[in-house]
Amino acid sequence: MKLLVSHASPYARKCRITAREKNITGLEEVFVNPIDEPNKLNHLNPLGKIPCLVYDDDKTLFDSPVICAYFDEVGTGPMLTPSEGDAKWETKRREAMADGMLDSALGLVHEFRKPEEKHFDLWIGRWTNAIDRALAQFEKEVVNFSQDVTTDKIALATAIDYIEFRLGNHDWFSGYPKVMAWQSEFAKRQSMQQTLPQ
Repeated sequence: MKLLVSHASPYARKCRITAREKNITGLEEVFVNPIDEPNKLNHLNPLGKIPCLVYDDDKTLFDSPVICAYFDEVGTGPMLTPSEGDAKWETKRREAMADGMLDSALGLVHEFRKPEEKHFDLWIGRWTNAIDRALAQFEKEVVNFSQDVTTDKIALATAIDYIEFRLGNHDWFSGYPKVMAWQSEFAKRQSMQQTLPQ
């Protein structure tokens, strides 16, 4: 199996963390720049995005939730998503909320790379408020998190790290001490330490 990733992609990092938590063996991580090296990616993923998983020689999967779900099914570690009932859908809901934080953060990163006179304040406000609302919701829920490693927790930890990595000039987290206390512990996991963004 090959997992096409980049050094700083939070979506790829989710997959890399999940692979480690699920004890996926024989996985080669191939670092690709989607902009500069499209010939290495576009024939595998028509969207030209990473992460992209190549397995069984010629089959591909893309989009991080899909790849993480595949790793959860084929890996030997404990299941990262409950198999049924309310626990499953609560996990999926929180995973989607954390992924939405990532999407908003990525939108801000791209916006701030533009010259200041071209910033679109409407979208900056929309994305900033989405991150704040999601963090406020997680602040209410994190106290009820189990000790198990699950897909929603991987997604949340990845989103927080990415926001700090790319948007650290803004005070995102001082109003969410419970989230940050949880994050400081989860970040100690070997899977997190081995996949820090560069």
